[in-house]
Amino acid sequence: MLLGEIIQVALQAIRANKLRSFLTMLGIIIGVGAVITRVALGSGAQKAVQARLQALGPTLLSIYPGQSFRGGIAIMFDQRVSVTVDDANALARDARYVKGVTPELTRNLQIKFGGQNGNVSIVATTPNYATVKNYTLTAGRMFSAGEDEGRRRFAVLGSAIPDMFNRNPAAMIGQEIQIRGIPFEIIGVLSAKGSAGGFGNPDEQILIPLQTGRYRIMGTDRLRSITVDAASVPQMTLAMIEIERVLRREHKIRPGGENDFQIRNQSDILATFQDTAKTFTYHEHHARVGHGTHTRDRRAQGAGRDALQYSVPIPR
Repeated sequence: MLLGEIIQVALQAIRANKLRSFLTMLGIIIGVGAVITRVALGSGAQKAVQARLQALGPTLLSIYPGQSFRGGIAIMFDQRVSVTVDDANALARDARYVKGVTPELTRNLQIKFGGQNGNVSIVATTPNYATVKNYTLTAGRMFSAGEDEGRRRFAVLGSAIPDMFNRNPAAMIGQEIQIRGIPFEIIGVLSAKGSAGGFGNPDEQILIPLQTGRYRIMGTDRLRSITVDAASVPQMTLAMIEIERVLRREHKIRPGGENDFQIRNQSDILATFQDTAKTFTYHEHHARVGHGTHTRDRRAQGAGRDALQYSVPIPR
C-alpha cells in the first residue's frame, strides 16, 4: 500500500471515530505534559538547592554540640557539653587544612528600630565571618578585630532586616538599632543569600562583635556552632580529621570514647538534596519508557505466573 493510501485510510478512520480520536489525543497530550512538568520541577529543585548551598560555601564545615541524653531524655542545648570560644581558638591555631574559623554565639532576641519591633537571630561572631561565609557588603563595612576586642556596640544587618522596617539599606548606615534594649550603631548591610530549605534564612540575622555579645548581651561563651572553611574541596576529609583531633584533645575525650560534638559537611547535605531531586527524573524515565515496554515487562515478570499476563485491546 502506498504512503498516500495509508494516510488517506488513517484520516478516514479518524473522521469516522471523532470522539475516540479526540480522547486518544487528549490522553497523549496530558501524559506528555505531565512528564515534561515532572522533569522541569525535578531539575528546577535540584538547581535551586545547588545554587543556595554553593552560595553558603562548598568547603564549609559546621561544628555543633553533640546530642546528649540523661536517663533516656535528650538534654536541652544550654545543658549539653558545649563548644566554646576556646574550641574555636584552638581550631584556628592548631588545625591543619583549614583556612578560616568563625565562632557563632547565636540567640533569637528582640530588636527595635524607629518605633518598630521584631525578633531575629543575633549572631555574635568574629570579623572574618563575611569572608568565611562568602558574603559581600552592599553598604557600609564589617567591624574590625580591634572593635571586637573593644566590645564596641556595632551591628551589621542581614539583607532582609531593612525590608522588615521598610527602609533603604544604605540609609540605615549610622543609625541606631536596639538589641535587647541596648543601642547599637548600624555600620553595614550584608548581601542576600536566600533561604536554604529547612536551614533557616541567613538574611534574617544581625551580626555583632563576638566579645560584645559574649560580655554585654548573652553573658556566655557557649557557642551555637563553629564554622570552619576547609582549604579546598579535596582536603575536606583531612580537615574533618584535624577538627576531630583538636576538639577531642580540647574536650579531654579518652581513646575509644564517643565525640561530644558533631561535624556536618555542606557537600553531604548537597548530595542528599541532589538524590531527592533525582527521584523526579527516575520516575519520569520509567513513566516514559513504561508505555512501550509495559506488556513485555509484565510477561517477563510473570513467567510461571500466567494469571499476571495481560494485554490492553486497542480500540478500533
